[in-house]
Amino acid sequence: MFWKLYKHSSVHNILVITLSNIGDVLLTGPVMDILLRDFPQAKLSLVTSPKAAFLFEGNPRIHQVHIFDKILNPMSQAKWTLNLRRYHYDVVVDLRNSMIGYFLFPRWITPPVLSVDKKFHLKDQHLNRLRALYDFDPDPAPSLAIAPSFDDKLFVDEWLKPFLGGSSSFVVVAPRAADSAKTWDSQNFVHFINAIISQYSLKIVMIGSQDDRGVIEDISRQVTAPILNLAGRISLIQTVALLKGARIVVAHDSGPMHIASYLNKPLVALFGPTDPVCSCPWSSIFKVVCRNSQCPRCLSPRLSIPHNCMAAITVEDVLQAFGEVYGST
Repeated sequence: MFWKLYKHSSVHNILVITLSNIGDVLLTGPVMDILLRDFPQAKLSLVTSPKAAFLFEGNPRIHQVHIFDKILNPMSQAKWTLNLRRYHYDVVVDLRNSMIGYFLFPRWITPPVLSVDKKFHLKDQHLNRLRALYDFDPDPAPSLAIAPSFDDKLFVDEWLKPFLGGSSSFVVVAPRAADSAKTWDSQNFVHFINAIISQYSLKIVMIGSQDDRGVIEDISRQVTAPILNLAGRISLIQTVALLKGARIVVAHDSGPMHIASYLNKPLVALFGPTDPVCSCPWSSIFKVVCRNSQCPRCLSPRLSIPHNCMAAITVEDVLQAFGEVYGST
């Protein structure tokens, strides 16, 4: 019932049904990159959520982005799905494990059920789903699916050049996470940043949402050297352009961490309650700082007490991880 796809197969239109959350979508980037590498003549389109669609703005390698809104009622979802049939996709790679692809009657489609080892990294789980359809070359493919436009790069450069002066080396720090249980204390970031400025004479660029600006400004006032605060000033795809130029990225288990991983940037990642086995960075150089082995809430999730795993991470822990990553770059 399921045909295997080969590199020499006659492929014209590929549809990748990806996920909803930005971090999850970034973890599917390597699947898209393999398809772009191996089928350069085919048109690659995506199904994703409204909030993740911005990752693909202005990328000429992505033919079309179909926005799937899961709040639609069943009748509207069915009508939306049937509308995709007019694009005549001959390959459907469904990373959502939905039924959408079966209404499109493609020649090649990923199997509907695939046993997954939950101990595998999420990125590898997605690659395994692709491998069930197509035996691809395991060598890493160029990062092409999530790529900022020339204008986005120019916009970021206009912020960086006055700040960096003649230097080209800078560290990006993302000091906030959407979940407070995953967020390290801002005073710890003050001490950490002061230490790396003193030890390595590095320029610091900080990123976050508009809501994070006040916290980052407070950190900046306590730091011994000027910091560039880009929280709320650059878009998600412009953040990709920024991280491409960074020497090292320091982030929580968050969107910036996954962007840095996708770009293969050296990375220090701070983990709280999340299992780093399944969602840790996948850059070639990275260190994870995690202290959840003694957190009562992590050990017994049903307890109605706050997590203390982020509070258990010390400035010395992060400085040591940073020094190891810095020494490897």
